[in-house]
Amino acid sequence: MPVERNPRDPRWESWKIQGSRSEWERLSEKVEVLGEYPKKERLRLIMSLVDPCVEAIREEGRSLGIVKPIIKHFYFSEKEDYDVLQQMTLLGYPLPKTRNGYPLHPRIVYRCSGCRIKDYHDQQILEWGFYEWLRKNPDKPEQVWENAKILDPDYVKFFLVGNLYKYPNRFIVISVLRLKKEPITGWLIQPKKDHSFSHF
Repeated sequence: MPVERNPRDPRWESWKIQGSRSEWERLSEKVEVLGEYPKKERLRLIMSLVDPCVEAIREEGRSLGIVKPIIKHFYFSEKEDYDVLQQMTLLGYPLPKTRNGYPLHPRIVYRCSGCRIKDYHDQQILEWGFYEWLRKNPDKPEQVWENAKILDPDYVKFFLVGNLYKYPNRFIVISVLRLKKEPITGWLIQPKKDHSFSHF
């Protein structure tokens, strides 16, 4: 896909699809699928990329990383001043809602596999699938946790986390990565020494 930087965003990992603001209806046409990473290799790849803690990502000055969470609990925070009205395009199609367009915001409380803080991380989840479920099923919000396999013991969970442009020290969960448990034979990349995967 063709990508571009936001000239006002200094984060090294921050890219967006060209035309993401003005050509929303055509964005899917700009993405070309060249292949698919083998399913049997995905868990090994992700385990090799895991950071010990969100704090380690912050200390290295990075804006993105993957952590292995030990989940304490999850909940919804309520946003009373959310945008009830949905904006429309010039052609009359509804624009996708932003997170400010929802009364409930999913949040998760966890520690990392090699956590460096004494307390727990308490972060908002921004994954599109969570909000799409809330949009289509406003009467069944709790189902999002089951959809994400949060409590399913047959799945290993990882969080793709990132910081906010205006608040570089504040991290959110961009996506919940869930993969079926399977034996790992060797690493693609040697994991960092301060991990603790004993709970895996």
